[in-house]
Amino acid sequence: MIVPESCYMETFTKLGNMGSRSTMVTDDLLAAIASKDPVSGHTHTFYRYPARFSPLFVREVIRHYSRPGDVILDPFMGGGTAIVEALALGRKVIGVDLNTLAHFVSTVKTTPLSKYDVEILEKWLADVQGARRRGIAEADEPVRNLPRHLQKTWADLMAQAAWLPVERQRHFVRCALLKTGQWAIDCKDSIPSGSDSVKQFADNLRGMIKGIGEFVSSCQMQGVQKSKIRQNRLLLCRSTAGLEDESKLASVAKPTLIVTSPPYPAVHILYHRWQVQGRRETPAPYWLAALKDGHAASHYTFGSRSTLGLDNYFRNVEECFGSVRKIVARNALVVQLVAFSDTESQLPRYLAAMEAAGFAECNASGDGKDRVWRSVPNRKWYCNIGEEQDSSREVVLFHRPA
Repeated sequence: MIVPESCYMETFTKLGNMGSRSTMVTDDLLAAIASKDPVSGHTHTFYRYPARFSPLFVREVIRHYSRPGDVILDPFMGGGTAIVEALALGRKVIGVDLNTLAHFVSTVKTTPLSKYDVEILEKWLADVQGARRRGIAEADEPVRNLPRHLQKTWADLMAQAAWLPVERQRHFVRCALLKTGQWAIDCKDSIPSGSDSVKQFADNLRGMIKGIGEFVSSCQMQGVQKSKIRQNRLLLCRSTAGLEDESKLASVAKPTLIVTSPPYPAVHILYHRWQVQGRRETPAPYWLAALKDGHAASHYTFGSRSTLGLDNYFRNVEECFGSVRKIVARNALVVQLVAFSDTESQLPRYLAAMEAAGFAECNASGDGKDRVWRSVPNRKWYCNIGEEQDSSREVVLFHRPA
């Protein structure tokens, strides 16, 4: 979960008795919670999705609370960290997110490339670098707040990517462009030239080819053949609310572990925009991924930061986890990371919403002193930058069906 990667986590609290219906938190898991290691490995660096998990934390949760072949659910999958880790550990996985960008990135991160794909991409990249075709893209409407020289450069790359013969190759290139675009403009003071962005794009594409190979190798070490990896995942682009009516779940076993990080109440995070030289927002990520984005920020965060928005937030928590309760195994475990803009007032409401959804907390005594917390200093929030706020601390919550 987050940015900057160099200061991922700072502290954790280990507290005593976990109660009769508790879930044991081992020293290894506590160490994973407290780890300051930057996000790396597999395909995790394909795109820095806002408020993302630590792969190490997710990995340890999956290792501790599931076995190979179990079904893992992330009902708010974001950039797909839990999806990647579950597959790499030989589990089956269901990922849900209503953001088309999250679905796109998670899909690319977990779609293996064949030897043929790699050869085609390498030849294509060599051609792009050796004989740059400038001005080949059709004139397009300006993308709001995207520097015009970068839009022209990237549009030419996308036009050339359209010549690739297989869809997964084209999507892979667009994901590399997403990574490049984020590097170039998101929360940056200076903007690179078009030629510099092309050089970075080439480095990104090569690194991503290597990363997808590492991911496939990890799956194979767990006995999952490359051709079977996609069969072990189900990625849904939709709201978690009403998930019990999803027909695609009929052929999937009930999840036994839910590992997730839902939107945080009244914490402003841009899931659907980049910021260019200050707070000028651009929808460039959707343009680069060839996706439509017609929603306001509150659509992705369960509600605005107003009093009414907070009420909507907790209603959404209850509705979404109520649907989760209907599709999981009777002994399923929910492990989630949550932060609050005002912990004292919002944590009780969050726990009440989970209870109303049919889940009971299983790691805290009545006073809640045995919960595990971690601090995330210098987190890249998009508001109140530099100000101390509760959202710089996350709590790890454990629940089981009541």
